[in-house]
Amino acid sequence: MTSLAARVDGLDGVHETLVADRIGEWEVMVGGGPERFVLTATAGDSVANAVTADQPDGDEDDDTIDLTVGGQGVDYPVQYALHRHEVDAALADLAAVGPGEDLPADRWER
Repeated sequence: MTSLAARVDGLDGVHETLVADRIGEWEVMVGGGPERFVLTATAGDSVANAVTADQPDGDEDDDTIDLTVGGQGVDYPVQYALHRHEVDAALADLAAVGPGEDLPADRWER
């Protein structure tokens, strides 16, 4: 079976726009591609969204980013639009932390 990280590499933002898998107790969905991604993880009643370290520069036009996820174009708030290396860091966080534990606050919103 192909790893989740390898399947994220296949997201092209047009034909392949969503992958999902389990990491421990977490159900993980990654969408978008090929340059920016959104990542949501759920476990029981716990929901966590990965956030980017990039800070908007205050320009109103930069508040959202258009990504195609699951075949649907959506304007996501820019704080949820991860770079590829941030997806890898978020996946590593989920592998190391259970649903009842704290995720790094600088990379996650619950």
